[in-house]
Amino acid sequence: MAIITIYEQVNGLGHEIAARTSQRLDFVLVDSALISHKLNNSDALSGKDLIDCLHEGIISPRLIKKLIVEQALENNVILLNLGGEVLFQNFPGTLHVKVTALLNKKESRKPVRKSRSDYRSFIKELYGKQNLGSDLYDLQIKVVNMDSDFAVDLILKSVEIKGITAKAGVTWRALKKLKASLERTNSFPMRNEGIQPLAMPSFAHPSERDFASVLDFYRIKWEYEPKSFIIQVDKEGKVKEEFTPDFYLPDLDLYIELTTLKQKLVTKKNRKIRKVKELYPNIKIKIFYGKDYKQLLHRFGIK
Repeated sequence: MAIITIYEQVNGLGHEIAARTSQRLDFVLVDSALISHKLNNSDALSGKDLIDCLHEGIISPRLIKKLIVEQALENNVILLNLGGEVLFQNFPGTLHVKVTALLNKKESRKPVRKSRSDYRSFIKELYGKQNLGSDLYDLQIKVVNMDSDFAVDLILKSVEIKGITAKAGVTWRALKKLKASLERTNSFPMRNEGIQPLAMPSFAHPSERDFASVLDFYRIKWEYEPKSFIIQVDKEGKVKEEFTPDFYLPDLDLYIELTTLKQKLVTKKNRKIRKVKELYPNIKIKIFYGKDYKQLLHRFGIK
């Protein structure tokens, strides 16, 4: 699912920006208050409260991360001051935003420094990360005179340009892997638990990566090799032969198979596809043969 992470350095402004952006995009706003609700806590926790609970061992880092991932699996989300820029670093379908405010000479900088210090403590407790470099953020916004309209418009435009909703299918697969990793038992202390960034799938052939680029250009959601179809079993019921299409397009309910192989291998693959259509008549599969595939890539200047 599509994910926007927002880190604010001035209390209150970031929540207003996140709330208004979530309304405009129809995304779910996930903040410390929602997390505390999911923890069955009757009192909404502030970010500072979460830090204290983590530090005192009342709440485990794994549980908070699991709750965040579950929300992202179920919805398009905006994560406010929850370290999403660390948890979902290098994920497809994400936009990481940092919001700062320009203060005039009369305004105290102590609240800003305190807010920054609290957030770094939270990130350290939750993810074991010390520094939050600018490389974590896709967009950094300086807001003058608390003008949240400016920030909201910039975020909406960035969502459009980056096309994060088009990559939601890929994000969904990566999130499922992350959730599975969080649910596995681990003998190491949770506070030092690291989260490995998950990027694009490991394509079996360069042609598949190029085809994914075409799908991204058209903002077509896709999943890579999500399912295998059994086409032959032995007498004991064990799988003897199966077929795994290269791509699935959920919005079109269509499987795509790329065929850039030699004719002998193409014939074998065609036999498998015919068998799949016989055994699974409701499944829609389209084949791209070598010539058609090259023409498609040529249109986009890929090859």
